[in-house]
Amino acid sequence: MKKLISLLALGLIGCQNTQQQAGTAASTTETAALAGDHYVIEGTTPVYPEGARIFLYRYKDRAYTPVDSTAIDAQGHFRFEGKTEEPLVYALRLNGSGTRAHLYLDNSPVELILNPNWNFEFLRSSDAAQLFERYNRMAINNALDLNKEIKEAPTSPHLAYFLARNAYKYDYDTLVALRKGLDASLKDNPYLKELDAAIAQLAKIQPGAEAPEIDLVDAQGKKVSLKDFRGKKLLIDFWASWCPDCRKASPELVALYKEYKDKGLEILSVSLDEDTNAWQATISKDQYTWPQALAKGVWKSNAAQTYALRWIPTAILLDKDGKILKRTIHVGELKTMINN
Repeated sequence: MKKLISLLALGLIGCQNTQQQAGTAASTTETAALAGDHYVIEGTTPVYPEGARIFLYRYKDRAYTPVDSTAIDAQGHFRFEGKTEEPLVYALRLNGSGTRAHLYLDNSPVELILNPNWNFEFLRSSDAAQLFERYNRMAINNALDLNKEIKEAPTSPHLAYFLARNAYKYDYDTLVALRKGLDASLKDNPYLKELDAAIAQLAKIQPGAEAPEIDLVDAQGKKVSLKDFRGKKLLIDFWASWCPDCRKASPELVALYKEYKDKGLEILSVSLDEDTNAWQATISKDQYTWPQALAKGVWKSNAAQTYALRWIPTAILLDKDGKILKRTIHVGELKTMINN
């Protein structure tokens, strides 16, 4: 038996009972009739044990908000029922942790298969949901050319979402140019609003601007100020102990500090950790010997908001006077700028 999770998301009208057994396909006529003002998600899984919970999250305002959770029963079935007030991106997670599988909900009927790697195979869905899945697979494979796609479909709300989620990959001018390619009809789209907020904040932290202060504390709870590092070039390294890419970058950062700490460079690592024990344990394990600080609040922290963080690790280089030299800098670029 293939280890697959079958999900059936059905829109309902009134009290009409549209539940059907997993694996039973509805006709085209039935599909049209089922589209309504709320959804039902019916699923089966031969993979996970009875009692394991599937969680449903809504993504909006840069946050995953838990919507519902349900337990897998003895027959491997689970069920969600609810309503999305507007078409939005949602995500499923097993036991509320680990990989998220994203889908687009618009109260239209959707039938899909979710494999053990948390990739969807759609059997039935709205055109909008199918288009979102196409873009999503391209994004996962680093094959989503937003410049090309926006030119071809400037009114797509999906592209507003993907541009907002991938804003960190672009320099400011490129991001602004891509944003201008999106149609004015999207002005009320929540993901476009998220993108516009990010662009507005990024405008304040471009090269040449004085680096704004942020709320930071050290391991003893004492306030840390960026002004404390004036007189040296400062690399602000945003990271977290739970971030795999951050941990992969650790050896390179350690080597960089050893090479340049006596050549006019200081590093301030700013963690988005909530678990202070995990934070301090990682500092010790990865042999971080430079100043460390904690930004309380994770993605909603003052630090993350001020520096428009969308991804970590993110590094920002300041000059000796506390002005921004480069945002999202790589080690090769950093070495050149330090030596100049």
